[in-house]
Amino acid sequence: MKANKICLFAWVALLLPGWSCQQQAAGGGKLFTRMEASHTGIDFENKLTNDRKFNIYTYRNFYNGGGVGMGDFNGDSLIDVYLTANMLPNRLFLNRGDFRFTDVTEQAGVSGTRAWSTGVSVADVNGDGLLDIYVCNSGDVEGDNKQNELFINQGTLPDSDVPVFKEAAEQYGLADRGFS
Repeated sequence: MKANKICLFAWVALLLPGWSCQQQAAGGGKLFTRMEASHTGIDFENKLTNDRKFNIYTYRNFYNGGGVGMGDFNGDSLIDVYLTANMLPNRLFLNRGDFRFTDVTEQAGVSGTRAWSTGVSVADVNGDGLLDIYVCNSGDVEGDNKQNELFINQGTLPDSDVPVFKEAAEQYGLADRGFS
């Protein structure tokens, strides 16, 4: 009896998402619309440059990609976007509404100082009601410089809506050098 319920649940879980997408698209409307960087302000690209010394054969994480963390970092009830990069600085885009964003990475202090960021988690680590950013780093081709980073949200700049962060992974015991 229990096995039958599990099978029924599994079938419903597999079929329901496909049915719901078909229902939404049945009216002829688009489910997604491409939005250009010129409109959104998000001009991020995770560009990779390989050469003889640095490529998929010499660095196993070469094509692993980055990560996306989303949350309201400045308390304006709009969802902001944090993007990690492999060979470039990570970036924070504040949501200005109407699918328009502003790059505030430098002012916020969250570009990161480590090589090859591969993921991000967003949580209120210290319980102050502000979202913090935890970045996983895989390091450079020699395997060094891979400590994870924790950016603790300090609130917004005076007379501004830009959040400011302080890197504190070591202080919180989260500067992990392992494979994360």
